[in-house]
Amino acid sequence: MKSFINSLSEKITIKTAIAATAFFLIMLWLIDFSPIGVAGLTKITGGVGILDYETRYTADFAYAWLESMTEEGRLFHLWKIMPLDIIYPPSLAFFMFSWISLLLKKNTAEGSIFRMTLILPFIYLLLDWIENIGITAMLVNFPGRIDAVSVATGMITSVKKTVILLIIVVFIIQFIIFIFKIIRGSRHAEIKR
Repeated sequence: MKSFINSLSEKITIKTAIAATAFFLIMLWLIDFSPIGVAGLTKITGGVGILDYETRYTADFAYAWLESMTEEGRLFHLWKIMPLDIIYPPSLAFFMFSWISLLLKKNTAEGSIFRMTLILPFIYLLLDWIENIGITAMLVNFPGRIDAVSVATGMITSVKKTVILLIIVVFIIQFIIFIFKIIRGSRHAEIKR
């Protein structure tokens, strides 16, 4: 896996990162703001969104949420949002991977231990897909309850959000280092004049 991630990282260019950003923004709009995404769902349900936005929920909370969605909302979530939520996680993962790859290539030596952080977007992707499987299972089985799945899904959601926060921290740190190197480089150029 490490060599796959490193070889993929080496192929990332600024054009790749810009394309990944564009695709991610399209997917973000579709899943959150379009009529076939969460915006459409909240119109149907009177404001009830998706369980992905909650953290560490109990089985009772998950099933109260499912109940409040109404049958129409549950079907909308299953048949419109879930197909988008198969594509959205890889778009976000590749977006994050692309920009962190570019920064790490500028800031660290090849083989640096910091390059191990490139695995984080893939961990996020796996967690998001597992979360989606759990939510789909709850939607399909409703009104039946599968409490173990709902509790496990809530924990997966919490871990996923923690991984996203770690990715953001890595990005911010690498961006600050990049800016510092630019400033330091321009000062060295001024001194040499």
